[in-house]
Amino acid sequence: MVMKKKLVSILLCLGLIGSLAGCQTASEKKSAEGAAQAESTGGGTFTATQEQLDTMPEETIGEEGEFEGMKMAFSQRNIAGSEWYEQLVKVAEKEAEYLGIDLTVYDGGDDITQQMSDIETAVNMQVDAIIVNPKESAGLLPAIEKVHSAGIPLTVVNSAMDESAAPFTFVSADVENSGYQAGFELAKAFDEKNGWQDSVKALVLSAAAQETESDLRRWGEIMGYNDYMLEKYGKSNLDIVAYQYYNWQPEPAMTVTQDVLQANPDLDIIFCACDGGCQGVISALESSGKLGDIMITSIDGRKSVLKWIKDGDKGVVATVANDPRIMGKWAVYLAAQQASGVSTPSTFYVPNTCYTAANVDEIYDPDSAY
Repeated sequence: MVMKKKLVSILLCLGLIGSLAGCQTASEKKSAEGAAQAESTGGGTFTATQEQLDTMPEETIGEEGEFEGMKMAFSQRNIAGSEWYEQLVKVAEKEAEYLGIDLTVYDGGDDITQQMSDIETAVNMQVDAIIVNPKESAGLLPAIEKVHSAGIPLTVVNSAMDESAAPFTFVSADVENSGYQAGFELAKAFDEKNGWQDSVKALVLSAAAQETESDLRRWGEIMGYNDYMLEKYGKSNLDIVAYQYYNWQPEPAMTVTQDVLQANPDLDIIFCACDGGCQGVISALESSGKLGDIMITSIDGRKSVLKWIKDGDKGVVATVANDPRIMGKWAVYLAAQQASGVSTPSTFYVPNTCYTAANVDEIYDPDSAY
């Protein structure tokens, strides 16, 4: 599906690979087992068991009461208005309760100043571990310095933190590769439907400015699209007519898409950095009478977007798994391991399977919470 060099890079990644809703392929399991073994060297180093890697998204890991009495803080960048963030926090709280951890969740309200204050409050509370989903990759560095000065183990989840904030364990998906898969599948779907076109007009919806997470998704999507075209035709026809931010929320994505459509009624494709943005795009296309005419690719693997791919009537051709539930529980569990003196990997990647019409039935569950 993707270039051989990309597949090789996935297999060589240093992060541990988890399991998503029981749909892990044999190759993914082999990769996960190898990663787990790679982390097992040396005394006091965390090693994930295959049983833990195979748990369902909302299934707990570890032993009940394993970290009884531990105090932990979770600084979440924002909660309100995001199904993704809600699920991240919900399952993190469930995992903490199961493990016996007293978890305090702070909602930064999408305000970098508030999130810095939340982290400093957690430091003053002398918690045993801190989890941060940062609003900005580098904006929290002054607060993170206080975390390290206090000797509190740090776990970063979902959004990338600037490397100067190390040491920390980063729990996420390989989002650049996720973008690559999404972009590659968009190019493939467009080509299969239309054949070569000298110019394919595109809207790029990048989630947020000054965020590494957002940048990596965008770079990956564009790279994937171009690689498909270069492999098949020796040249690319991508014509980016607009590039907009939408702050990870459906409403801003809807607004900017409507604006771009007014200026570019002949738009062909849309790259979405996340499924929340994709939801806003669908609303904009509905109101503009263009639903199904423009092809869309995205990242997250939400139930609603999987349904659109399954139905095939809204133009969504692909989304890549980026499950907040898996990230939430592993962030808590790995933070607890750190607090108990166990060495944890610098990067822990959860699965990022790409879903299209060809395989969406393997994962789509109308009763899923996400």
